[in-house]
Amino acid sequence: MPWSKNKRLVADGFADLEYLPKGRAEWDFTLASLAYGVRRDIARRPPDLNAWAARHGLPASARYQELRANALVLWHGTSRPRAEKIAEHGLFRKKGVWATLNPGISHGFCRFRSEPFEATGAVVCLVFDRRELAEGRDYDVEGKGDVFRFHHCLPPDVVEYVLVGDAIRFTGVQAASDPRPWRRAEFKRRSGRWVPVQRAPVRYSQTASYSSVAEFAGLCLSRLLDELGPLTALEAFSSLYALIEPPDALEHDTVFDLLETTCIARGRPGGWQTFRRAADEALLDR
Repeated sequence: MPWSKNKRLVADGFADLEYLPKGRAEWDFTLASLAYGVRRDIARRPPDLNAWAARHGLPASARYQELRANALVLWHGTSRPRAEKIAEHGLFRKKGVWATLNPGISHGFCRFRSEPFEATGAVVCLVFDRRELAEGRDYDVEGKGDVFRFHHCLPPDVVEYVLVGDAIRFTGVQAASDPRPWRRAEFKRRSGRWVPVQRAPVRYSQTASYSSVAEFAGLCLSRLLDELGPLTALEAFSSLYALIEPPDALEHDTVFDLLETTCIARGRPGGWQTFRRAADEALLDR
């Protein structure tokens, strides 16, 4: 089954990695929506969508930037063939269109919609101006208050990102200039090893450079910790796979090794195991 659960990782305490593919370097980019979801649970409020996009090497949404407090970010799970049509034509169904604040729910529909049709799943990120919507007239709220059933079609200009198995695409009308997408790194296979396409060492910042996948991943993880503070393993996996090309240059063990050597498990806000930089933890203990 394409969406078989990774029971071993769940048993080891990594509930956020329940759907991590079992191949040693496999990844599915629809899982980036779940990374947004765990950050929502941890912060107990909607995360900054543009910051999420930048951490995945994607352009920021000008629509989201302009709306800010009035932005309503919803997620819709579907199959990949249908997602391509949604990006072009919008969403429409006779019985209504469902979208949710909780990416965990939309990803469940992504799995449900894809498997019976032997298609790969997809998740669509939608951004609305909440001032233009009225409950009852435009939508009804279902579930625990996090599911919206729209009574009418949704235009394609509310579709900002489309997440499919092998990529995330920005499909918005206009990209914002800030925040800028995080730098990606390209690697190639040479003598059985993954090495940078550029001549090593490759400059990452004014003070840092990298010569291997692990070194680049370590620099990105450090930046993630600076930006997010305590983070989940899923958030690390999600950003790192988005920033390394090709994604199969990054093995799961590389990420786990980095978390083990540079971080310490610290708390379960929102019910998710988080990791803090070990050096920061040492300072707190003083």
